[in-house]
Amino acid sequence: MDRWIGKVAVVTGASSGIGAAISEQLVNLGMKVVGVARRKENIVAQAEQLKGRSGELYAVKVDICKEEDILNAFSWITENVGPIHILINNAGTMYINDLGNGDTSSWKSVFDTNLIGLCIASREAIKIMRANNQWRLHH
Repeated sequence: MDRWIGKVAVVTGASSGIGAAISEQLVNLGMKVVGVARRKENIVAQAEQLKGRSGELYAVKVDICKEEDILNAFSWITENVGPIHILINNAGTMYINDLGNGDTSSWKSVFDTNLIGLCIASREAIKIMRANNQWRLHH
C-alpha cells in the first residue's frame, strides 16, 4: 500500500457509517482523503480526530444529487489537494415501501442519489484520473 501514500482519494457519503470508516482507513494509510457529503460538519469533526495520522482528511459539502455541487467539488479538489487517484462511490440512500404505495418523488430521489450522482462523480473523476497511470473506481 506504500504506492498510495500521498495520493488523493475521494469518498462520497463520507459523513457517517461506511464512508467515514473508509475515510479513516485511507488516512491511516497515508492518503489525502477528500470526504464529500451533505453534512460537512461531520467530516470536519472526524478530520480533527484524525490529525497527526499519516494522511489527511479534507471536508467538502456536496449534495450528490446536484451536478453543480459535484463539478465544483472536483474542481476544488484538483486545484487545492491534487489530482484524484481513487474514487469511492459510497453515497447512497433507500426508501422502503411496497410498490403499491410508492411515492414517485422518493423513488426519484433514490435514483438521483444511487445512480445519477454515482455516474456524474465517476465521469468527472475519470476525466481527471485519465492523466494518471494509477487510478481506481470503487462502487
